[in-house]
Amino acid sequence: MNKVVYVSRSGNTKKVAGAVAKGASAKAVSVEEANLSKPVNILFVGGSIYAGKIDGKLRDFLSALRKDQVKIVAVFGTAASKKSALPEVKAILEPKGILVSDDAFQCKGKFMMVGSGHPNVEDLKQAEAFAKRICEDNSHE
Repeated sequence: MNKVVYVSRSGNTKKVAGAVAKGASAKAVSVEEANLSKPVNILFVGGSIYAGKIDGKLRDFLSALRKDQVKIVAVFGTAASKKSALPEVKAILEPKGILVSDDAFQCKGKFMMVGSGHPNVEDLKQAEAFAKRICEDNSHE
């Protein structure tokens, strides 16, 4: 079983989460709705970068994750800049022994006047393809 969990303040990451969920044959839920009572194979986590860091709600969710809850985590997100959440997610999860894929998806998200028109149709297609690729690459696990 795969899960998609996200934080979205403006709706950008929610759109991308929907595309990731489609590619992963999973349901996208916000961190507030996330329930990992049963272990998951691939956990896709998404959020935006705010002031150079991931959202505090996503950080808290990741900090509470245990190794027995997930086999691998894959990161996706949106940002006005090119900064990825991957290094921060790895810094939180890898010390706990949770595997984080080096393959991450990042696209522009509209913030004020920056990134207008994103995520667009092409971004969403790429997000779906990213999720399919992660699932195929980890189907043997």
